[in-house]
Amino acid sequence: MLTTVLDRIDLMPPDERALRAADIVLDLHHLWDFFRSKLLIRQVPRYGGLLEVTDELAWSLYEPVMLAAAPQSRLREPPLTFPSRQPVPFATARGSDFEDMLSHGKQRTLDGRKASKYLPVPLISLPWSSGRHLPSLLAVAHETAHHIEDDFGLTPSLLARLRSVTGMEADRLLLWERWLGEAFADICATVACGPAYVWALADALRTAEEHHAGESADYPPNRLRLLICHAALPSLQEPYSLPPLPGHQEPADTEPDAVVRALLSDGMRELGGKGLRELIGLRRPADIPEEVARLRNALRTRRRDVPGILATATLAFVADPSAYEAAGIGERCMNEVIGLRQKGKRHTVSGGHGGSRDSRAGDALFELLHDRAEASGPRVPPARTAPGSGRYHSA
Repeated sequence: MLTTVLDRIDLMPPDERALRAADIVLDLHHLWDFFRSKLLIRQVPRYGGLLEVTDELAWSLYEPVMLAAAPQSRLREPPLTFPSRQPVPFATARGSDFEDMLSHGKQRTLDGRKASKYLPVPLISLPWSSGRHLPSLLAVAHETAHHIEDDFGLTPSLLARLRSVTGMEADRLLLWERWLGEAFADICATVACGPAYVWALADALRTAEEHHAGESADYPPNRLRLLICHAALPSLQEPYSLPPLPGHQEPADTEPDAVVRALLSDGMRELGGKGLRELIGLRRPADIPEEVARLRNALRTRRRDVPGILATATLAFVADPSAYEAAGIGERCMNEVIGLRQKGKRHTVSGGHGGSRDSRAGDALFELLHDRAEASGPRVPPARTAPGSGRYHSA
């Protein structure tokens, strides 16, 4: 793609090339730096394995939904995970304006700014401070759910279910409509990771409180968030061991059950009539206590699913943090996840036209950087702006 843009610059008329080539090249590499840094960090041994695990967790939720949505939706690139200086995980939606995320501020020219108005792949950011602590990585399941809702156009159906099935009073319904995206993300993460996600979320919420981070109006209160997770857990004969709920019992405590029933009760037309439990539900949840015991005895789990391995590791940490560290459970489970990864390419462009697709993308990018039909003028000075639309924060 980059080669195509540079070739197009070489073909510009000499006078125009002398006037504009430098700015186009600078904007091009400013834009590409944004993606290059996220790809190159995977070559650093300390972070490469970690990001492979987070990519695999995102893919384990995204792929079954993508396949169920076909042929209504074309094949889409899965979320790309990366570390950042932001203190909480966040998702940036495909198609977002991402200029405010560029490392050195805005593009140099107004033409270059147009090229940063549409993010081509969904992103999931994780704090550098997450390190290799596997329980904190379950937030990736929550962020992936935001991309599932966006990429497969689920919001209208989710809203319709919320309005028609829950039977809430109008004032409460308005609140839950505002909270819908975050509630859906917590539901998906719980369906995929089971009680391990409830523990991970409770820990994240408690940490936020200790740092005096107030609750956002875009999220349900912490108590309701955890009750949403309780309602989304798969049914088992044995009761789950779960973290205590914050606060005191309130009339609103019954609402999460109604919300979860509304969003999970039936299959979704956009997903070929399939439901979320069928697509991303945690496999064999009853086996996880036995798998935790295996990990504590220096054995591998017998699981072949990424969410299940990470959920098992998380519950091993919850049960005994010291034993978790002493047995190297986090590192071992990372290696288990990496060992499940399919070798080679997961998708080959039909007809072997990957190169032509890259060339077309390069042509389109050149036109954005070159086209002066909409605007021209002085260079835009570097600046940082508030986060753009399409970004969701996890906790």
